[in-house]
Amino acid sequence: MFTKIVSPAVLPLLAPKPFTVDVDPAVIEEIRVKASKFRQTEPIDAPAWFDGAPTSEINAIAKYWAEDYDWSKVQDGINKNFTHFYTTVPSPGGNYGSNESLDLHFIHQRSDRDDAIPILFLHGWPSTSLEWEKIILPLTNPEDDSQPAFHVVAPDLPGYGFSPAPKAPGLGPAEHATVFASLMAQLGYDRYVLYSTDLGTVVAMSYIVDYAPRIINHVTDFYIVFPSDADNARLAANQTTPEETAYINPMNTFFTNHSAYSSIHSTLPLSLAYALNDSPVGFLAWRYQLAWTMSDVSYTPDELITETMLLYLPGVYGNIRSYKELFALTAFTPRVPFTVPTTVLQFGDTSHYPELANVNYAPRDWVERTANVTYFKRHEKGGHFPALSQPQAVIDDIRTALA
Repeated sequence: MFTKIVSPAVLPLLAPKPFTVDVDPAVIEEIRVKASKFRQTEPIDAPAWFDGAPTSEINAIAKYWAEDYDWSKVQDGINKNFTHFYTTVPSPGGNYGSNESLDLHFIHQRSDRDDAIPILFLHGWPSTSLEWEKIILPLTNPEDDSQPAFHVVAPDLPGYGFSPAPKAPGLGPAEHATVFASLMAQLGYDRYVLYSTDLGTVVAMSYIVDYAPRIINHVTDFYIVFPSDADNARLAANQTTPEETAYINPMNTFFTNHSAYSSIHSTLPLSLAYALNDSPVGFLAWRYQLAWTMSDVSYTPDELITETMLLYLPGVYGNIRSYKELFALTAFTPRVPFTVPTTVLQFGDTSHYPELANVNYAPRDWVERTANVTYFKRHEKGGHFPALSQPQAVIDDIRTALA
């Protein structure tokens, strides 16, 4: 870890401690120097985003990173805006190849309200706990007392942000679920809402089976349903509904033309990590491609650099490798149909790749094949990171679903 974290050896087991983000300035300077020495790529005469993030944009961001980006200001904001903790949880057992405990960083923003509902947020790649930065405080203390309030728990997954990477293979969906169930037990929460997205949804699919009695409601903005053999046969025979056809086609397009990153992450992540660890700008360009593809967020250079830093500081191997443990197409489907009340939020992707516009719009009756859907809402905008792009919509839906 590059961060100045209290050694886990001096932290009592199962005792969360206040945490202050305090990255060694020498590390920040080393990264700045690397950005200043970024070797630019000469462009070819091809459309923007045809082969990846445009060279002109990446070159400009590298220059800004080297000359103007201020990590100290960002760090001050992270510490000021939220209440951070660091803790140790027991080894989850299962397939995890180590008996050693795991260390976690998490935001724990408690409401002033006695009737506040605990809610656990699980992010994916390329995000951290700060994916929720625009919705944490409004959920914690709503201006209208008639609206539900929440105690927000937003951890960094192991290997992301300020949570150290696992020390052994085998931290799969069930093991991740056990880690976060242990965290919530530490905090004294017996019953709580679970919010998931991206790889966090894979974890949730185990969570809602193994720890169902603890879950008040599973809220997710990333409920993928893959077409069955019967669905594909109906598509081939032109027998699918317009809604089904509009969902299947972008799903096929995404996994054919836009998912190469996940194949590399889930097969040979170390080979890729050597290159990405050596170039912070190169890593920014790598994660920017996916962020741009799946989102309608308009990123500023500061936002792009900060989000990259939060994954670069702990070393990229730990977070990209999580795909090897979590990413499988079957992992997005529950092991058994579940009865936990489920809130499904769908946000359209329309701004950058029109052929992916309906990739999040799984038909409700398909979702109900495996989920007990108690609230379903579809939005035209928001993409893959709605908490950043459409935070008020996410806040409103959570409140409505849990009212």
